[in-house]
Amino acid sequence: MELLIIVVVFIAPLFAVGLAFDLLASYRETYRMSLSTTARELNKIFVTVKPSKIVTIAVVLGGLLGYISGNWIIGALLGVSGIFAPKVALTVWKSIRSKKFDEQLMDALILLGNALKSGLDIVAGIELVSTNMTPPISEEFGLVLNAYRLGAPVETALIDLTGRIRSRTLETVVYAINIQREAGGNLVKTFDQLIATIREENKLQKKVKALTSQGRTQIYFLAGFPWLIGFAFYTMAPDMMSPAMVHPYAPFVICFLLLWEIVGILITKKIVTVDV
Repeated sequence: MELLIIVVVFIAPLFAVGLAFDLLASYRETYRMSLSTTARELNKIFVTVKPSKIVTIAVVLGGLLGYISGNWIIGALLGVSGIFAPKVALTVWKSIRSKKFDEQLMDALILLGNALKSGLDIVAGIELVSTNMTPPISEEFGLVLNAYRLGAPVETALIDLTGRIRSRTLETVVYAINIQREAGGNLVKTFDQLIATIREENKLQKKVKALTSQGRTQIYFLAGFPWLIGFAFYTMAPDMMSPAMVHPYAPFVICFLLLWEIVGILITKKIVTVDV
């Protein structure tokens, strides 16, 4: 019995270490594949920065913050969170790019409509947009044109565009074009109706945004004011604030506050956001 206990005591740690190494290797391979996918997605939106560089920058910034603040626990937490930086950067840049695309979409539709009225087809109109407008819409329509020239149907190329750009208006336009091309009909009239509908929708969205601007301003004020006050106190009276910052529980309290503040921001933003 004693021999069995001794064997278990020596073998169990070895088994645990081996299992930990296997899990680490599995996670490393999964993470490497995730970085490859993120790199392809970044290339699709014309971002040439490698995800590995984004991770390195995030880790270095976390280390610098830990060195400046004198709290290595915060620096370590920020450094470890840097492994998620490529996904966050991809999501943020996609959102920014989609917003810019939406702002240019009306002009692109007018250009497409004029091209159709002059006797050109939809592909020629897409080429006009890709050559005469500025990024990001020129780049995206250029990808649609390249896919068509490589043999993909224009309908499929346009649907792929909706996968790269998050825009409800774009989805409406693409589905209207595809249905019209399949069912037949007056595509010029369809574009005129789309332009009129989108113009009225944009007016409504601007009106709603103006009415809810006060709520959004309050969100940013309430989110930033406590941290500004804390920074001001730390600057004016560092002797009073330093004991709280160097306390062993300080990083966990700060992370807890940040977590619940993010939850509060998301909930409040959901309340003041009106979907039209």
